[in-house]
Amino acid sequence: MREFFARNYQLLLLVVLYVVVGVYARPFLYMLMPLSVFFLKSRHLWADMIFGMLMVLVLSDITPWFFKMQVFKGAKNTYITALSIIFLLERHRFVPFSQVFKIFLPFFVYSVFPLVFSNNLLVGVQKTVSYALLYLVVPNYVLYNFRQIGWEFFRNLVKFMAVILLSGYVVLWGFGEFYAYMIGRFRGLFGNPNGMALFCFMLIVLTYTASSINRELLNWKEKVFVYGTAIYFLILSGSRSSFVSVLIFLIFGRFFSASPVFGFVMLLGVFGLSELVLSNIGPIVTALGLDDYVRLQTLENGSGRYFAWDFAWKQIQEYFVFGGGFANDERIMRKHRLYLERMGHQGGVHNSYLSFWFNVGIVGLLLFLRSFILVFVKASKMVPMSLGIMFAVMFSVTYESWLVSSLNPFTILLLIIITMVTEEEIVNWQGSTTEEEDSDAMVPTTTEPVLN
Repeated sequence: MREFFARNYQLLLLVVLYVVVGVYARPFLYMLMPLSVFFLKSRHLWADMIFGMLMVLVLSDITPWFFKMQVFKGAKNTYITALSIIFLLERHRFVPFSQVFKIFLPFFVYSVFPLVFSNNLLVGVQKTVSYALLYLVVPNYVLYNFRQIGWEFFRNLVKFMAVILLSGYVVLWGFGEFYAYMIGRFRGLFGNPNGMALFCFMLIVLTYTASSINRELLNWKEKVFVYGTAIYFLILSGSRSSFVSVLIFLIFGRFFSASPVFGFVMLLGVFGLSELVLSNIGPIVTALGLDDYVRLQTLENGSGRYFAWDFAWKQIQEYFVFGGGFANDERIMRKHRLYLERMGHQGGVHNSYLSFWFNVGIVGLLLFLRSFILVFVKASKMVPMSLGIMFAVMFSVTYESWLVSSLNPFTILLLIIITMVTEEEIVNWQGSTTEEEDSDAMVPTTTEPVLN
């Protein structure tokens, strides 16, 4: 880790500068962020441009009780804008382009149409463009970084993510439990414990997948550090859905690696078994002594998200086919906020499928799922465990709406994972290296003329 901090000190200093300016000179943050992106580009620090964006997204997700830090929610738009400008102006650098955006292109083309029914056209357009730009820019930056520095990009990324999790203790030590905990659950730098748990889930998936493609990515000490940090904070978060998502990934990723058919059979078996477990969840949890961690009372009484789902489904009937444009779900849930709070719910829809349905209707939801499933089916031909990733993510987004949002710390990580398992340059890196070595071996090393 000493080597990591030594190599990335410029990025870490930049993050500190973001925080200082955000707290003490908020308007200047809107200028600092894009300028810093161009500065990193001028220094050829392409990996730091992605790491910096990830950090900005984490800071934008920090607990609302840090009122001065809320400036990051608006300022983060300038960061993705700067990345997009560089990409569009210097497209030649990224050729050949990543294929991820192309697979999702039918969805993005259609997503413009529901804006006709939007009640807040300006916000809807901004979120639609932002979502499309993320899918266009991030995969290409990841692929370009891999071409430049190889697996060092992913090695530094997983270490950086672990450092972000550990930085949550800065909130605890510097500001106290009120800011670091939420209803007895640790949240660190994130707005709520479920957000931190999602980050842990993504870190485990990213590290495990990258290590399976390149078994020399991390040594055993680095693996202990990264996995240990992710699991430790996942437990502290107390998130049931992310914990189950990790289990789905680890179990079915292995099954699908062995045999896709066997993986599907096991998946169907688990669905049947889950019905048996859920019908007897009370006695099982009590017998295992996990009442506090599983929060049995919320399981038995039903949490606010189930009420939110029922409420959302009734509201969706008005937008059933075509939706109301991006941000429609946020607008409706915010409109009925007081009523929902009285009924025990705080927040949004807490279900990505329903959120997509609100925004782009059943047509858009099916188009997105078509692209989402297709990208993982394509990936499974090269990395069989990709289907395990797909099912784990599909389970995770059932309980949170993070997949509908572009500028959060989770969607960007999913796109990095998708890029890693779909791009042949990354998956078949050993073959590419061998071909390059063979090509170099065929080039004469002597400076003297070669006689025919």
